[in-house]
Order: sequence, then structure tokens, then C-alpha cells
Amino acid sequence: MRSLLTISLALLVLSCGDKQAAAKVRPAPLVVAQPVSVVDVPVLVRAPVDVRPIVQADVGSKSVGYLDAVLVDRGDVVKKGQLLALVRPAELSDQLSAAKSAVAQAQASAALAKANLERAQALAPRGLVSQQELQSMTNAAAASDAQLSAAQAQLGVYATRLGETRLEAPFEGVVVSRRLDPGALVGAGSGVVLSVARVDTVRVFVSVNERQAPLVKLGQPARVHFDAFPGRDFEGKVERLAPTFDPLTRTLDAEVHLPNPERLLKPGMYGRADLELARHVAALVVPVEAVQLSSGKAFIYVMEGDTARRKPVTLGEDLGERVEVAQGLSAESVVIVRGIDALSDGAKVRTPAVADAGR
Repeated sequence: MRSLLTISLALLVLSCGDKQAAAKVRPAPLVVAQPVSVVDVPVLVRAPVDVRPIVQADVGSKSVGYLDAVLVDRGDVVKKGQLLALVRPAELSDQLSAAKSAVAQAQASAALAKANLERAQALAPRGLVSQQELQSMTNAAAASDAQLSAAQAQLGVYATRLGETRLEAPFEGVVVSRRLDPGALVGAGSGVVLSVARVDTVRVFVSVNERQAPLVKLGQPARVHFDAFPGRDFEGKVERLAPTFDPLTRTLDAEVHLPNPERLLKPGMYGRADLELARHVAALVVPVEAVQLSSGKAFIYVMEGDTARRKPVTLGEDLGERVEVAQGLSAESVVIVRGIDALSDGAKVRTPAVADAGR
């Protein structure tokens, strides 16, 4: 019995020693760490945008008539003053002829009244024409001149309306839509035939929130990216600022003009604009994997020798795969970017280089 007890005690001591040895040799968690990056960080407004022409106008007829010919179609490049379409007026030709006849009649009446006045003025000194007759002829000549002026003005109105049946391009641009075909009845309120847009320069509107609005200035540079042109930035600048905020979105529109000499950008294209408001010089930047969020606060684990320390931080600009740290770190900090899920403050950790050295 004494021998059995001795053997049992020996086995128990050996078992405890093995457990303590196992606890002593359990390795610290393996993590990946890297130094904080020090770079200049732009403060950007990022917003989706739609391309719009710098100028667009509807071309139509003020005179009622039938569309006689359309000389251009959608996509055609036009010059200022180029003839685009012709309208055949319904009654304008007859009205113009009547106006010409009225002018001819008024000219004849004015000539006769003038001749009578001149003859009366010649006879008045010899007493052959009374002062009353002279005054009457003077008034008749003045009335004839007024009638002639009115007839000529009316003729001018019809001539202008006749000129309006020639639909011309208001500026150099491209035809973006054609709404009517020859034979259609056009006139005031329903006479839009074509739409012409100027696209050698296009514009986009960037929505800026109330916090960022004071930083937006005229002339600030902007870059716009389009899926149709991967890897290419279209650069422009802020030309106008809306005078008021949108009451629904509480944002301010910044109008950005983009030069488009090759006409690669088409109205209606969708893009993403970056408007640079400021630049943080020598800012601290870490990968987003290094940041933990808890209860609305941000934390980062930093290396202090072989110990992980949990540091509360204040985040700055979001750079996509990286994020700016405004407060909480120094330029010499080494942050843990992988293996942080099971860490606690003060935990001992290993890095790959230390782990390899221990094998």
C-alpha cells in the first residue's frame, strides 16, 4: 500500500508539471503590424453628378403653319445661323400681299396729299387759297404720312414673321433631339422642332453639405470620373455657387465646368466628382483594417514592444482603403492591422518576424 501511494503521488506531480509546462510554452497571438503612414491628405467632397450641356435651346416656330422641311437630324453638328428647318405659313403669304397693297395705296395717298399741299402753299400768297383750305390740306398731308408709316410698319411685322419661318441655329452646337417631321402643324405653344446644345464645354452640379459649404470657393479645381473612361480624370473648376440651399436636401450646388473639346462627354452621362476643399499636410494614415468601432467610438491597437495597447482615436478623412487619424496616434506609432479580433489591452503578441526567429 505504501508503494502504491508513492507511485500515485509521483504520477500526480508529473501531471501537474506537464500542465504548467504546457501553460508556459503556449505562444502569444500572432499579429501583423506596420508603421503609420505620413502623407498629405486632400479634403474632398465626393458626389454623383450628371453631365449637362453648357447651353441648350429649343428651336421652334412662332408662326402657325406646316413644317415644310427639316434639314438636320439628331447628332448633326451645326453652326450659328445655319438653316435647320422651313415652315410653310398657313395665311402669312396672303397677309403679306395685302400689307404690300396697303403700303402702295398709302404711298399714293401721301403723294397726292403732298402735291395738293404744295399747290395750295404756292397759291396762298396771291389770295387764291384761304387759310382754312391751306390748314385742311396740311392736316390731310400729315394724316396721309401717318397712314403710310402704319402700313409700312404692318408690312415689316409680316416680313419679320416670314423670316421666322426660317428656323436657324441660335449658336454653334449639336442637335440633341428632333421632335417633329415635315408635314406637322406648328405654331405658338406647339412649335418646338429641334433642340440644339453646346457641348464643347459641359457642366455638372456638385452637392455640398452645410458643414463643407463655407470651404467652397469660385475657381476651386475639381475632378470627375466616368465609368466609360476608366483611369482618366476630367478636370474643371467651380464657376458658380447657388445662392441658396436646397430646402429638402440642405445642400448647396457648386457648378463645375469641364472643357470638352473632343466631345467625349455626352449630356446625360453619369459620373463621380471630387471637389478638393483643403489639404491636410503630413497627416497620419492607417489601413481601415486597423480601426475598430465600438459604441460610436474608434480604437486602434498599437505595438509597445511585444505588448498590444488599445488607443482611442479620432478619425479624419475617409480615403477608401485607408483612413486619416486626426488624434490619438503619433508618427512613430506601429499599428496592428491583422489579428486584432481576439486582442485585449495589454495582451502579449508576436509579429511574423519574431515568430520566425523563434522556430
